[in-house]
Amino acid sequence: MSTVPVETPELMLPSQALNRPFELPDGLLPGQSPEDADGEGFTAHAVRIGNIGLLLPRDRISELIEQPAVCRLPNTSTWFAGIMSVRGNMIPAFDLHQLFDIAPAGTRRRMIVVGENDKAVAFWADDYPRLVSLGGDSELAGAPPLPALIRDHAHRFYHDDDQIWVDWNIETFVTTLGAMI
Repeated sequence: MSTVPVETPELMLPSQALNRPFELPDGLLPGQSPEDADGEGFTAHAVRIGNIGLLLPRDRISELIEQPAVCRLPNTSTWFAGIMSVRGNMIPAFDLHQLFDIAPAGTRRRMIVVGENDKAVAFWADDYPRLVSLGGDSELAGAPPLPALIRDHAHRFYHDDDQIWVDWNIETFVTTLGAMI
């Protein structure tokens, strides 16, 4: 009986795995999925703020909080809902309905938290997030009539099921809001 030596792949230490640079597949940009790059379409979670549909970032953790405890801060704009604690982190919460002067679609709104730890932000949304499938054929060529603040931070616009969906940069949007408070 003979044994054939098997080549064992070199394993890396966990510290090496955690500290190595993250490499994106060829042709992808940060936050872009393979479906975006090939033009075939993609699926994303989305929420509505009145008649505005916002796509939640696919590269960030998002969660829903049913009954959040939001602490208002004195002498701030009405659209700044306040500060809330999420797993021990104090994060800003915004009321985009107030900001854009849009009546909520229903009486029951949900708080959506995007991001984690000190990079998280929250905002009120109408109802639960939903999964939407969008493709190249649903992308709009120009910007639809939306508040300038959303248009200024949008990457792309889509139209599906009589709803405009906005692929936006939530980080730059919140930075702008922070300067407005």
